[in-house]
Order: sequence, then C-alpha cells, then structure tokens
Amino acid sequence: MAEKSKPVTIDDLAEANIERPKSDKSAKDEAVFFAHKESMQKAELGLVGSVWGSNSEKPGNIAAIVAIVLLVFVGVLLFQYNEWEKFSDTLAVMMSTITLILGYLFGSSSKD
Repeated sequence: MAEKSKPVTIDDLAEANIERPKSDKSAKDEAVFFAHKESMQKAELGLVGSVWGSNSEKPGNIAAIVAIVLLVFVGVLLFQYNEWEKFSDTLAVMMSTITLILGYLFGSSSKD
C-alpha cells in the first residue's frame, strides 16, 4: 500500500534549496548574438529613428521634423511681425502646410 506523505507547507517551500541552472555555450552564444543585433538596430535607427521609428517610418520622420520647424518658425513670426497684414498672409501659408503635414502623419492608412 502507498504511504501517505505529509502535505507541503509554504514554510517547507521557503526552506527548499534549489540549484540555479547553469547556462550552456549555446545560451551564451545566443546572448552575444542578440546583443549584437540590438546594437546594429540602434546604429541603423540613428538619432531621429530612435525617436520616431525605423526605415518604414522615414517619410513620417521627415514630415514630423518639417512640422516642428514650421511651428517654431510661426512662433518666431509671432514676435517679429508688427503688421497684422503681413503676419496673417505668412501664417495662412504656414498653417496650411502644417495642416497638410499633420493630415499625412495622422491620416488613415487602411489598405481596403
């Protein structure tokens, strides 16, 4: 007949000593491989890519940079122009370009 074993308690589990598995050569090679892949991807992304994305997002990256530059330019114009006529014409041209860029960046991209 089978013997009844006593139930395992949480205290028994806390006192148990379990050896940590040792990594073999393939695990070390895999870690080196993925570290290399990660460094290559960071190098490919560059400064702009690390903020806005990879190669597939390059048009979006360029549009975002142009939009930021134009918004800074509009901010500078706010303090530079004293005549509302000149400022309103320049602002209309800039804002239409910014609106076009924002529509490109955040527009629908469904392929249906």
